[in-house]
Amino acid sequence: MKIESRQDDNIIVVTPEAEITADDIATLNSRVDVYISTYGKVPNIVIHAPEVPHWKNFHALASHIRFVEDHQKLIKKVAIVSDSELLWLARGLVDQFVGAKVRRFPLTGLEDAIAWARADDDHPGKLEVMDFLPEDVIGIRAEGIVTAQDYRKTLIPLVEARSAKFDKLKMLYVIGQDFDGFSAGAMWDDTRFGLTHLTTFSKLAVVTDIEWIRHSVKMFGHLMPTEVMVFDLADLEDATAWITS
Repeated sequence: MKIESRQDDNIIVVTPEAEITADDIATLNSRVDVYISTYGKVPNIVIHAPEVPHWKNFHALASHIRFVEDHQKLIKKVAIVSDSELLWLARGLVDQFVGAKVRRFPLTGLEDAIAWARADDDHPGKLEVMDFLPEDVIGIRAEGIVTAQDYRKTLIPLVEARSAKFDKLKMLYVIGQDFDGFSAGAMWDDTRFGLTHLTTFSKLAVVTDIEWIRHSVKMFGHLMPTEVMVFDLADLEDATAWITS
């Protein structure tokens, strides 16, 4: 595992190059702690993963879990730089950083990831309700970095209120180019929301040009007890016609 500290950017870039061992995690743990002691600040993490990383054995996995438990309340941002859909879906390296904001970048976007990780502020995120649709259609537009608070204050109450009126709902989910990602808490709430409302929706239309989201929906959409379609942003009108039919 290659570990590069960048004091000027206040980040540590981690590049798994083979199986992750317990010694790798111990080294990472030491580097982070030394960084904090030396510079008096907590670095953000950039995970540069051309391949899907995996642990050599259970001891290595346990070491990783201990590292995360020790640092989850300190680290504020985790950037994943990878073209692997499995890495993002599994989220094995980052899903316990509950206090961190997590954003995914393509493998060609390492410098963009570094720029985001070193920045003090983020694009404020929100889930915007699209109110021009029939009442049995939930229309949501995701912007910026979406947090667990956005789910709990916007989406969940809306779905619960509409579910009391209709046996089945439909959802139009628009994710534009100004979408920056989910916080770790939002990813958990997204998973929990999906499991809780597995049979609530008869149709789901996802409208986005973001490739990893399109691939993810196509990969797992057929496993859902819901009719799922993916549309380009330019085809929002077609998506609206399909979801309201």
